[in-house]
Amino acid sequence: MTKRLFSLVAVLMVLLIVAGCAGGGSQQATPEAKYPEKPITYVVPWGAGGGSDVMARMVVDIIQQNKFLPQPVVVVNKPGGSGAIGMNEVAQKKGDPYTIIGIVSGQISTPITTNAPVKASTFKPIAALALDEFFLLAKPDSQFKSLKDVVDYAKANPGKLTIGGTGTGSEDHMCTGLFQKAAGIKLEYIPFDGGGETISALLGGHVQLAWANPSECASQLKGGLVKVLGVMAPERLKAYPDIPTFREQGYDAVFRQIRAISGAPDMPDYAVKKIAEALKKVTETERWQKDYIEKNALTSQYLGPEEYAKAIAEAEKQYTEILTDLGLVKK
Repeated sequence: MTKRLFSLVAVLMVLLIVAGCAGGGSQQATPEAKYPEKPITYVVPWGAGGGSDVMARMVVDIIQQNKFLPQPVVVVNKPGGSGAIGMNEVAQKKGDPYTIIGIVSGQISTPITTNAPVKASTFKPIAALALDEFFLLAKPDSQFKSLKDVVDYAKANPGKLTIGGTGTGSEDHMCTGLFQKAAGIKLEYIPFDGGGETISALLGGHVQLAWANPSECASQLKGGLVKVLGVMAPERLKAYPDIPTFREQGYDAVFRQIRAISGAPDMPDYAVKKIAEALKKVTETERWQKDYIEKNALTSQYLGPEEYAKAIAEAEKQYTEILTDLGLVKK
């Protein structure tokens, strides 16, 4: 009986030890330690092929190529309403650690003009990755050879010089407002549905000038179909050293488009941290710098969650002033 009792006690002790180890392991497997356990959805609130979509697919490809996250990231396009459809869908996923959304400056400005409840600041800031620049385009045979030519014509013909851009209250529209204020002129802004349509309108003679990101007009510029009168950057671009800035030409107007990624509202901090770390690694790769930044003439600028949140707050103030001057802020 003593031997049997001893054996029973020994078995019970082993079972208790095993159970204790198992319990300790489950306590260590916190949501943070296990994250991500399934694919992450990257919502692009714009159509396929646009600037936001190009960035998203490059980011995802680099993440998966280098295994910066243990689970795949899946890009889903939700275009419409100047980004509102995708934004509204993600806004409903409060606290979801598996949904992120691409953010550009237009998603900061549009809610200001519409008083929409869902704003860029509604989402959890993760990281800003780059700044996109703005070219002012004209046709090669245009009478405009410089910004001074544009200003002289606009002053002689108030409100008659047409300039095309994507959307109302958008980045292009704000560039127009800044140029008008800096030069003391009035332009006739014509909104289009996208960058491709805007450039087509310029080439077709439907507008005299047009705004475009460098990546949007690279092929037309290379083919000699358009010329650039100035760039709204603080200094000349490395990829286009012969193009002068607006400031160089005497007009204090600088505007750059934010390209960033946010999470669903109230996304857990552990998810924000994990994704932000992966995105920082993306921006440090040679492929990102060569095939995305340099190829598209962007400015590489990584901002972590806190810095990115401050950038959104500052942009909201700046954009409100510009859009108020344009008469687009609803009161």
